Amino acid sequence: MRTRAFAVLGLSTALALSACGSGSEGAVESGGLTPVNMAFEWTCEGTWAPVYSGIEQGIFEKNGVELSYDRGQGGSDTVPLVATGEFDVAELSAPPVIIGAGEELPLTVIGAASTVGPVTILAKEGITEPKDLEGHSLAVQTDQFEGGVWDAFVKATGIDESKVDVIPSDDATTTEFLGGKIDAMVIFYNTASTKEILDTLPDLEVIPMQKYVPTYGHTIVANNQWLGENKTAAKGFMTAFAESTKWVVDNQAEALKTLQAKCAEVDPEALEFSLDAYVANWKESTGGYGSFTEQGLTDTQKVLVDAGLATQVPVTDFSSQDYQPDSPVLP
Repeated sequence: MRTRAFAVLGLSTALALSACGSGSEGAVESGGLTPVNMAFEWTCEGTWAPVYSGIEQGIFEKNGVELSYDRGQGGSDTVPLVATGEFDVAELSAPPVIIGAGEELPLTVIGAASTVGPVTILAKEGITEPKDLEGHSLAVQTDQFEGGVWDAFVKATGIDESKVDVIPSDDATTTEFLGGKIDAMVIFYNTASTKEILDTLPDLEVIPMQKYVPTYGHTIVANNQWLGENKTAAKGFMTAFAESTKWVVDNQAEALKTLQAKCAEVDPEALEFSLDAYVANWKESTGGYGSFTEQGLTDTQKVLVDAGLATQVPVTDFSSQDYQPDSPVLP
């Protein structure tokens, strides 16, 4: 686990230190490969598959990248690690990245690992449409991104929120939901915990909120100083990431075996569930694997700003299409 430099120095001090680089193009190792240090957001899940398979298949090396990686501390804590330069790039949930951009952290979105938001409602039988939530109880983390999506969901669907008993989620919420004391629950779908819930209550209704409130899932974000010094490597990384994602989609069974072998600490069936969910999301990448649009970031930012969780800034201030593959890598 990596030391959190910003916690020791203070984020502003760490940012000042990280700005004292040479200003030259990044170091290239023997063999013409540029080292790239990447962070994942949290523990191993399906979204790690393109990196594991991409390294194993030589896709990153083919694109001039010597990739190393480590798990982060969760999105909100890993964003500052990228900002201070402890990591060059990271695959992180869009909300903490957009919040960090509003705080003027030196970050740039250069791609998207998933343009499909994972926020989903699990509900008891009979609740199949948004209007069916009226007259029932629903648990949601009201002070987090899920709460912002819920607020936008209410507006988009026209349901009468006064007829929904909204319960702020806490550590006991899942137990209460499984015990039938709560009728519906807002969750992140692509996770092992969701599989555990569905294994316990297989007849639950699944209502993807993405259908009503389009938001982004995971972005690829880079440290600005590193990006300025390693433009070729950044483009090579995004090209390799897109090609690796396609390889995983086209060779899912083999990619799953690699993922399960590399992530032995995670239940194999949970990894399969997570990979299935991400593959379904990746297949919706009409602009190409790893691609994103300004509108997609804007839509996600609006949910956060409306919920009072982020400061609105132009998405062009913290994103760039310059590092996308020369030709889209399509499903």
